[in-house]
Amino acid sequence: MTLASAPAATESCNSFIPPSFDVNKVEIISDRPDCATFVFTDEDHTLGNALHYVLMKNPKVDFSGYSIPHPSDNRMNLRIQTKSNITAQESLLQGLTDIKDISRHILETFNNALDQ
Repeated sequence: MTLASAPAATESCNSFIPPSFDVNKVEIISDRPDCATFVFTDEDHTLGNALHYVLMKNPKVDFSGYSIPHPSDNRMNLRIQTKSNITAQESLLQGLTDIKDISRHILETFNNALDQ
């Protein structure tokens, strides 16, 4: 199952996905809305560690962990378990938004330092 066809995905949830994002890059393995494994294709420790970090900062997330099944495999598995008031998919989207905001702040701070 892909991110776009997930049963827990609502129209409002899918509206956060940018049009340039390849939804076939993420597969969802889930039997409950509050607990899911996301399989990312062509991603590695860079995204996995960053997502794990920001997800664990979210008080609505009980557990987050990622693994690379094998060094020659181009997949990254991310497991998320949340409290009952938010779905794993919503917490993933929030985590991606947080990483984007952090990256934007770092870039602006760096550019401001260069201008001085």
